[in-house]
Amino acid sequence: GRTVSQRGEIGTDATTTKTYARSHQVLIESRGQPIKIAVRMATWAHRDNGIEASPVLGREAAMTEWAGFKWSQEFLFHISLVLLTTYALVVFLFRRDDRASLYFAATCFAFQIPSAIFGYDNLLLMAFPSFGFGTMLTMLYLSGIASIVGFLSYARALYPLETPQLWVKTLLAVFAMAALAQVWLLIRQRDTLTASYLYSGIMIVTMLALATMIFIVIRACLRQRDGAVMFLIGMVFFAGMILILALIANGIVPRNAVPGIDLTTYGMLMLLFTHIVILAERWSVAMDEARQTNSDLRSLLDLSSSVVSEMQLAKLLEKIVGVASRIVHAERSSLFLHDPSRDELWSLVAEGDNVDEIRFPAGSGIAGEVFRSGQAVNVDDAYADPRFNRSVDDATGFRTRSILTIPVRARDGRKLGVMQALNRERGSAFDSGDIERMSAFAAQAAISIENATLFSEVVTSRNYSESILRSMSSGVVTFDPQLRVARYNLAARRILRMPGDPETDVETRYSLQANNAALMAEIVALRTSEQAKTFLDIELIAADGTAISANVSVIPLVSEGAEVGILILIEDISEGKRLQGAMRRFMPQKVVDQVLDRPDELLFGSACRASVLFADIRDFTSMTEKLTPRETVDMLNEVFTDLFEAVASTDGILDKYIGDAVMAVYGVPFAAERDAINSVDAAITMVKMIAAINPGRRTRGLSDLRLGVGIATGDVVAGTIGSPKRMDYTVIGDSVNLAARLQDLTKIYGIAIIVCAETAARIAGMHSVRELDYIRVRGREAAERIYEVVGSSGENSPGHHDLAERYAAGRASLARRDWVEAASVFDRLVTDYADGPSRLMLARARAAIGVPPPDDWDGVW
Repeated sequence: GRTVSQRGEIGTDATTTKTYARSHQVLIESRGQPIKIAVRMATWAHRDNGIEASPVLGREAAMTEWAGFKWSQEFLFHISLVLLTTYALVVFLFRRDDRASLYFAATCFAFQIPSAIFGYDNLLLMAFPSFGFGTMLTMLYLSGIASIVGFLSYARALYPLETPQLWVKTLLAVFAMAALAQVWLLIRQRDTLTASYLYSGIMIVTMLALATMIFIVIRACLRQRDGAVMFLIGMVFFAGMILILALIANGIVPRNAVPGIDLTTYGMLMLLFTHIVILAERWSVAMDEARQTNSDLRSLLDLSSSVVSEMQLAKLLEKIVGVASRIVHAERSSLFLHDPSRDELWSLVAEGDNVDEIRFPAGSGIAGEVFRSGQAVNVDDAYADPRFNRSVDDATGFRTRSILTIPVRARDGRKLGVMQALNRERGSAFDSGDIERMSAFAAQAAISIENATLFSEVVTSRNYSESILRSMSSGVVTFDPQLRVARYNLAARRILRMPGDPETDVETRYSLQANNAALMAEIVALRTSEQAKTFLDIELIAADGTAISANVSVIPLVSEGAEVGILILIEDISEGKRLQGAMRRFMPQKVVDQVLDRPDELLFGSACRASVLFADIRDFTSMTEKLTPRETVDMLNEVFTDLFEAVASTDGILDKYIGDAVMAVYGVPFAAERDAINSVDAAITMVKMIAAINPGRRTRGLSDLRLGVGIATGDVVAGTIGSPKRMDYTVIGDSVNLAARLQDLTKIYGIAIIVCAETAARIAGMHSVRELDYIRVRGREAAERIYEVVGSSGENSPGHHDLAERYAAGRASLARRDWVEAASVFDRLVTDYADGPSRLMLARARAAIGVPPPDDWDGVW
């Protein structure tokens, strides 16, 4: 019937009740009689209606021992939390990028408040007796939320690849909203009852968060992540403790109904212990990785030095592949470079079995995807990846397990290829450290590849340039910016009679400059104008004092806008050179080579049998009256280009251009059996080329071009004619005149090609011809049978054969002097074909019988 212990003051409502939530140690004296105990409580500000746990009763000695034990637990637990908070925080301060340690330190710090409140006694109120119940609940609920958020973030930071990111972000957002709601209820509204009910609901989300952490840790265990097993063990004890506390704190299960409740603290200590092990392991792993990284960096530096010093591309690729394997501890490595001409990836060097060069499309397989995307790809199980191509494994018998593929880019971002490492040693998969090391080496390798490629290109270019200079027949002399002779090629040494070494013979260089003062003056003047200049047929004084005729071109050398010297190009035009130059203008190179190999006076006059071709543009004079001079020249250049190609392609010599006509010769200075055939082939090609030009001319509103070609075969005299400084190689003779006259006759007969009798005989069986007439040309005493090449206009229809047969029948009638029959045959031919030669024959037949031709035939008559 008397009060033996009291905490706070009991009122009639929440405002009049003064709460003081702490444990009570009550001493009750008894002499063995029954004792009735009554407990009065006020819980206006909290959701529960009653004491949190059943009273613990015992004799004084036993209760003192029990209380000491509970206080020892509390002390050990809180000291462990403080030490663990400090330890994790120190780890973070030394490794600022280790966010997991920061989150764990925050978790341990935040969890000290709930543990201080829920322990054997309310340590928070013992330390701060002035705190009210609302303040205590505010600190309890907010610190509880903060601890679970920190722990979830800790698990996420430890194992980011195993974390379902969207789900975790959702949970964190729910906790953030719950914390804001608690702040509003407890601080703004001072509604502790609603806040306590809300906290009960938060416990459900807390259970989901714990389940999520367990899921993350189990996935990490399955993937053999560092510390995952210890984390799982600690999580089991921690989850059990949280579950028991939640069930008891929310009144779902009474405290005395849970056996071994004191083990809750030990579960928490087990969790802390496991994470001490995790932090220690992470610190140890970090130190080992740092040592390994330093070792790898030293190895990478040493290996990179050996790679950078290699300038031969093939050897460089071998070194790169070997170094890549050592850096990431792989069984094999490969380097695939991109071939832009074929859009393929190719590997000249691949470790392992001897295999030929590997090539595949630049977009196929894992390597192709990395090359296209520019992103590294790490595959733990190659055979489970559909992108993996097993053909190389099948060919070599090698079993690929894991693949790390890194893009290789140049400094300007160009994609050079990809680098692959296969099967990390000890059976483990490649990790992020391997990706970083191999990416760093790939960047270094890209620079080395570029340097080696550039070096190879420079060497090739230099050798190519030196080869060009050595093989040039023209002399090349270069001057430095001070106008001193720098270098010259072998041709310049020969032309200028320089006896010494072009690199060291200073005396010869000086004499070259001193003996040619006029040229040096021009060079000095050129430096101010910076324009190239050519001097034709000037006299140079060689090193031995002899005079040389030469064409000299002076060219300023400029690099990046600055003058670096002068280049002089010397062309020897002495008599022999003039002759070679003249020959190259009108002879094919192979003919020039044959002529130069002959010891006789072949070029200075020889009799030979040749075919001469004249080709003339019809109605050229009338066409030029409608054209400007520039248009006339353009037309001639267009036509003559095709005519020259027709001659050159049939082994002919273009002798000269004569106004709107060309003259070509076949059979000089060396005769061949196909000379006549080649000349006719050229004539037919010319006619077809002109026909191909006409559609384009019509679209430009120009008239069609027509060509007349005459070919005669016979004896000619060939040789070089002219002065020592200007000479031409040409032919003269009766056949030349005949060819020119036959070309004129194509206008009379209205056909494209007329050949003489000998030419017709030589092309028999190769080309169809028809006899046109038996004529005596002006300037030639002997009569000549002339022939048309049938189908020379590009046509080859049966009508031409019919025309030839009927034309031959009409000619036979003329030979029998059967004028009426001849007139009838040729009249039908003119009607059927509008054939020019048939008109001429018809006019002859009608003249013989006294019938004049029509008025529009005046020209023919």
